[in-house]
Amino acid sequence: MYEFSCMNTTIQAFDLPKNTQSKVEKLFRKSEQTLSRFHSSSELSQLNHSFQIPFMCSPILFEAVAIAHLYYEKTNGLFNPYLGKQISSLGYDRSFEKIKPININSEKLCDFQKNNKSISFHIGMKSITIEDNMYIDLGGIAKGWTAQCIKEVLKQDGYKSGVLAAGGDIVAWGKKQKIRLEHPCHKNASICSFELTTDAGIATSSIIKRRWHSLEGNTYHHILDPRTSLPCYSDLQQVSVMAPTLTEAEVLAKCMLILGWQDGLSMLSKFHKPLAAIALTKRREVVSDGDLSYFIKGGSLVC
Repeated sequence: MYEFSCMNTTIQAFDLPKNTQSKVEKLFRKSEQTLSRFHSSSELSQLNHSFQIPFMCSPILFEAVAIAHLYYEKTNGLFNPYLGKQISSLGYDRSFEKIKPININSEKLCDFQKNNKSISFHIGMKSITIEDNMYIDLGGIAKGWTAQCIKEVLKQDGYKSGVLAAGGDIVAWGKKQKIRLEHPCHKNASICSFELTTDAGIATSSIIKRRWHSLEGNTYHHILDPRTSLPCYSDLQQVSVMAPTLTEAEVLAKCMLILGWQDGLSMLSKFHKPLAAIALTKRREVVSDGDLSYFIKGGSLVC
């Protein structure tokens, strides 16, 4: 096992030889340098300030924004990578550990909500054109998508099994792997554990870990409901989704957290199986549903 800090979280690798660390770390850092909205020199930051003219993208940026937009359309806007101005206006305009309390202008948030978003892609040129009211934030997909891409690179290099964990996002392949889902409120505790029997992406989204306060004393978290431009409020504290790819799992976990358990399951049923969900409710109950038997040995959790 090895680990390093990148993309504002801890990256861990399991069941992979030490000689893969240099490549894995280099690829994660390349993605961070390209996709971070916090670095003024990143390619995403440059795109976010290039209004109404085609911006020539690197393959990494073009694919990341394109896949984020694809899920924006697939979820009818519930997964929304275009809330950069909204989340920044709530104080999350820098790396999380640097956030300071600010005054929140609720009227400005309403104005953001009314704005129409416009983006166009030119596949041949690998260019993206945005309107001046748009600010792209890939924080909801970048880590999972990056880990998924690196997993594919490692498989092509001949590494037949392994696990990459990027914060709450896990991609596992090859031999059976034992997975533990961390409890959001209790350090070194878990809500459940299980043994994976197939390749899978597991993404966890929570309203607990990344919270801050405004000068008015209100508490905010980083999962916004695009219907209100405010932090989401449902019956869930944390959701983990299992899917064939980590990218899809990450998107669906955030959507379920926004919708709540029952509406989230209804949304999940509209996507291609196999999919499974495990959640911690605000009543501190662990609930699960979906194709658990496809991913997990015996189809049961140890809670």
